[in-house]
Amino acid sequence: MAACSSDPSFALPVAPEADAGLDDDSATASPEGGSLAPDAGPVVPATSAVRVIVLPGTDKGIALRDAIRNAKKSVHVTMYLFTSNMYEQAIIDAKKAGRDVQVVLNGRFPDGVNSNLGQFNAFKAAGVPVVYGPPIYQFTHQKSVIIDGTEAWIMTMNMTNSSPTDNREFLVVDTDPSDVADAEAIFQADFKNVDVTVKGKLVVSPQQASTPDARSRILSLINNARLTLSVEAETFSDTEVTAGLVAAKKRGLAVKVVLDGNINATPAQQTAMAALKAAGISVVTVTTPTIHSKTIVADGVRAYVGSQNFTTNSLLNNRELGVIFDNAAAVKTVESTVLADHAAGKPL
Repeated sequence: MAACSSDPSFALPVAPEADAGLDDDSATASPEGGSLAPDAGPVVPATSAVRVIVLPGTDKGIALRDAIRNAKKSVHVTMYLFTSNMYEQAIIDAKKAGRDVQVVLNGRFPDGVNSNLGQFNAFKAAGVPVVYGPPIYQFTHQKSVIIDGTEAWIMTMNMTNSSPTDNREFLVVDTDPSDVADAEAIFQADFKNVDVTVKGKLVVSPQQASTPDARSRILSLINNARLTLSVEAETFSDTEVTAGLVAAKKRGLAVKVVLDGNINATPAQQTAMAALKAAGISVVTVTTPTIHSKTIVADGVRAYVGSQNFTTNSLLNNRELGVIFDNAAAVKTVESTVLADHAAGKPL
């Protein structure tokens, strides 16, 4: 199992290949479905130039390995937890082949033990430029790989040996030039430990006050939905996102939530789940595969996927990266996966 959470108050046993514990912290329905929230706000900008890989599956994480191996110019990696032999070798091979390879690793974990120390030293020994994420962030919880400055892999997946085969993960390959440029700007700023603000379509944590933060973009996605909301997350406790889903249910939307069943819920998550259930929202847990995804699908036409769990710490304090997209095939892939997980889940 490779679970992950970013709040120091989130406690769970950590397996050798697991993330350390991390995140805690009135309209009438129409015949066509629900209505918009009174404060729905503008529709969040979405990206169309994406494809999605779902894990576990036949891919087993190989497409990402091959993208790193086949890079012609550069490989830039930001990763919360890195223990994968497969990805380590691909990155070292890319460096040996003369590519511009740089890595940002999380250097702080809730239990006080640096789970990336061995990987950091291995990259150093191989001549791969590697740094720890800026200490200003609670955690560098982002999981992304930028290839040749032309595609950004924005993922829910850590680079561990077990994540591609044991976890429910979504890997979004984003080729929108403005998205890739923003992801690269964030990477370079974090590698150099300097400030950066991007104003494009990506879902970024944290953001400066002048730019919409991750929570506001996710709430806009929820508030602008009219028919359905399908949610899947490892951890869920943010009060504003909880209130947004409850309000959506009251507006007449069909709301479904899938959570990981392998971890002990924090008091904050228990409170959030009680509120969802009291509103009549269908909440289930799944133990196989381990639910490590973080996604919301609205009306079957827009989806969020990213490293942000739906917790206050993750949305506001960690370095995180996500994307909202409207590519029909990609959205359908994510929604059908979440609905299948929901159908197979155990009601909470």
